[in-house]
Amino acid sequence: MDRITLKRLESIVGRINSVLDMPESPYAAQRDDRGGLVANAGNYHLDCAYGGYRLVRMCDGGGKRDISPRGTKRETYEYCRAFLDGISAATGA
Repeated sequence: MDRITLKRLESIVGRINSVLDMPESPYAAQRDDRGGLVANAGNYHLDCAYGGYRLVRMCDGGGKRDISPRGTKRETYEYCRAFLDGISAATGA
């Protein structure tokens, strides 16, 4: 079994964003009028806490929606791979 590194996990999340034509980063480079961050709605990224990882999607206004349960790098990678396979099956790509 290959080791799942953070780089490999981030790579598959990048592929999800690419296939769905979503922004690469959760926040835009520019800030709003008040100096706050601007969310890139629709972006998929990793949420890391307590030694675990999960796939999340950025919502309008900056909130996040959990897509996967929190798990190890391998569990999250397998979930992302299945998610990507589902996208491919649905779009015929």
